[in-house]
Amino acid sequence: MEYRKLISFGKNSFVATLPKSWVVQHKLKKGDLIYIEENGPNLIISMKENDQNNEDKEKTIIIDGKDKDWLEREVCSAYINNYRKILLKGKEIKGKVREIQKIIQNLIALEIMEQNTDTIIARDFLNMDTVSVIELIRKMDVVTRTMIKECYDLFEDDNYESLNLRDQDVNRLYFLLYRSVLYNMENPMKAMKHFKLNSRKLLRMQFTGFYIEAIADETRRIARFLHNSKNLSPNNKKDIVSLIKKLHDYYSDTMKASYNDDVESALKYSVRKAELFKMIKLFVDTEMNGAVSHLQRMTGLIHNLGRIIYTSGV
Repeated sequence: MEYRKLISFGKNSFVATLPKSWVVQHKLKKGDLIYIEENGPNLIISMKENDQNNEDKEKTIIIDGKDKDWLEREVCSAYINNYRKILLKGKEIKGKVREIQKIIQNLIALEIMEQNTDTIIARDFLNMDTVSVIELIRKMDVVTRTMIKECYDLFEDDNYESLNLRDQDVNRLYFLLYRSVLYNMENPMKAMKHFKLNSRKLLRMQFTGFYIEAIADETRRIARFLHNSKNLSPNNKKDIVSLIKKLHDYYSDTMKASYNDDVESALKYSVRKAELFKMIKLFVDTEMNGAVSHLQRMTGLIHNLGRIIYTSGV
């Protein structure tokens, strides 16, 4: 952190110097415009907005000798870091076309624009200035609530395949959320101008999205256990359905508190973690033992979701 002395300039203005390293880094010169935005007790100073929206930002990935998981990590990393054009190159393109297509299809708005014997070019045309982090959170929330409901309805209406597809939707939304958070943190003036989000709020949105995505994952795992355990006794079915309904209520109430910045409610709901853990403990060493770790993790994730509300201070 650097300090600058405030200097009186005329009768109505004050002046503070800018660090030379920042000016040099952003290639600014005398006469260039900089932007100043008030944010409570703080001022955000930034260089002129990039109207080109990083259209020329591209990433080349060599695919040879890499399995699907490796390639997926690289492509997702490029996508999250807002590379608008991703080039996948290598002699093994022909044998990996379907794998690469599936990876690209799992990322919102990323499309294959060109393909030949040794290159696949994927590009997206999203205007990141219009992608709302808050709306992405809401979409992830809606899908996750549906997944939990489908989970406790599984014995009556086996929607396991549908639930799996919804989990993929949550993953896709989370990748775009992560990308949007990074983009807005790199462009704080735009974040304030378009969405009234400062870096503190963006960090909260990132953690919220992270926990929602993880809750969706645990819901899918619990559903897989139930799908593969159709011979559970009627009493055990009743008990686990009752527990998942309580988890649904815990999650829904916590998200409501999140939307309303309701610290008191978040604190009140946090005590449910201990109560739910007691209920889950009763499943240990029973025919439902395989679901215990997932139920515990899901409960802990919802608790952490609530903790964001009363610790973020926004």
